[in-house]
Amino acid sequence: MANILSFSDEVLCCIFASITNLRDLHNIMLTCHRFLTIIKNYNHLWGLEVKVKDMLLSLSSRCFPVGEPSITEVQIFNCDKYPTLSGIENVLQNHIFGDRLKENMTSRFYARKVLKCLRYQRIEKKLQELMDLPESKTSILEGAVLICQWAQAEEANPISLSNVRQKLREISNQVKEILVGKYNIADPPNVTPSTARKVLHCINQVLYDEMGFKVMQSNYTLENVFIDKVLESRTSFPITLCIIYREVALRMGIYCEPVLAITARPDFHSHTFLLKWREYSNLIDAPNGGVMRHHNPATYPEISAENFLLRMVEYMRYIRLQSIRARRREEGHPRTLCRLRRQNELSFSRLACAVSSEQAQKAALYAQLCLDLDMPLEDAIQVLQRVENLRCSRLMENCVTKAKEQQAIMKKKYAQFRLPFVKYAVGLVMAYKGSLNKSPVFCVINSWTNDGKNKTRYNVLFDGGDSSLVPEGTLSLLNTGSNIIDHPNIGMYFKRFDGRRYIPNIELRTMYPEDEAFALSLIP
Repeated sequence: MANILSFSDEVLCCIFASITNLRDLHNIMLTCHRFLTIIKNYNHLWGLEVKVKDMLLSLSSRCFPVGEPSITEVQIFNCDKYPTLSGIENVLQNHIFGDRLKENMTSRFYARKVLKCLRYQRIEKKLQELMDLPESKTSILEGAVLICQWAQAEEANPISLSNVRQKLREISNQVKEILVGKYNIADPPNVTPSTARKVLHCINQVLYDEMGFKVMQSNYTLENVFIDKVLESRTSFPITLCIIYREVALRMGIYCEPVLAITARPDFHSHTFLLKWREYSNLIDAPNGGVMRHHNPATYPEISAENFLLRMVEYMRYIRLQSIRARRREEGHPRTLCRLRRQNELSFSRLACAVSSEQAQKAALYAQLCLDLDMPLEDAIQVLQRVENLRCSRLMENCVTKAKEQQAIMKKKYAQFRLPFVKYAVGLVMAYKGSLNKSPVFCVINSWTNDGKNKTRYNVLFDGGDSSLVPEGTLSLLNTGSNIIDHPNIGMYFKRFDGRRYIPNIELRTMYPEDEAFALSLIP
């Protein structure tokens, strides 16, 4: 009642004028309580959003010009400090995908970095817990979903284990309906050979005849590996269809374990997964319509859940690499595609280390790529420490040395003052015409330097994701407007685009304090 009395006299008059019985009074009190609860939650979320925004901008001051927050810096956003994981993720996603904060490119840039890192940490923790279980209790489905979540870490709505289980449950219910209608069998508690074959026949009918699941023979994409996407499109990579078939059979009381079918082909397709019917040693060829095969232990060795998941990671790495190579043939941007290829290796080598911490080759590859790509090395050092023969290696020494250099660079702040012969300024949208370019390429200047001989070189971010240091003579100013540059690192330097130029954030403006006025003088 005290909350109601806090309303104005006019509102109170309207409320009490509408009361005709005790039930009306109860409903009004309940409505007021719910309204106040909503206001309280809104105030909490708004306070959290303001706090997160401030923390994201503080990351910019600490991480510039490297632009990659370390594990320690990401721990500021540790979800354990907040009521729910979804709460902090929702705030970060709002900074990334929400139209309301679209102008703040720096905030969005670091929100993307933090969200991906937080998701990686959570996924790795769950994978380690899963791999620590006995083999008989290790869920291949859960592991596969976590692997897909890793690959979808930057998406707004990554794969959900509960949603996947719900769709598998729906498929199983369809199988049960056919089983009852065709053979009058309802949820057999003890699956005999004859009953099991009827169950498998119904599974095949639902998956392949009615739902139309099939395996792509070529031109795979990651959409054909992600379980959630396959359950929608029903076009799959072989290993994913094995998982789906296995889970449906499991829900029908038939236990299958993955085995490898080793062929003579020496390429990527030299291994094919089949399912071993545990009780009767028959093989189910899920990628080929669920046909039965005879089991030969020498030809079809069993594979552990860990190795199964590692192969899934390797397949995903290869599929994305093939798409990058195809893009190179079509678009012909070797520098951009080289960067994408190395980032692909970086992501999936790190994922392999998350599945199994003893992957020495993958750990070394990940650490070396972090060095080559000038990434923060705190995580790479931790990964190397998990592998005994890498703890005191030369690679470890290089990582420790480079990490110290990175810290010194981020602490070093300086200002670059203009010289009379510097023609352009940071934030200007330019057209680049190099010797290998048939037509100009749009870019934005994010820094410039002078060699002491009245010659200026500009570091530019190209539309499409590449960057390079180019001479002044290869650039010309664009005055047409609305030339938005699509580059993953543009938010590291700029806070928004005003339609003519990119507005530097605080860090870049501090580094080039005189460029703001000069850039405005060049734009009509």
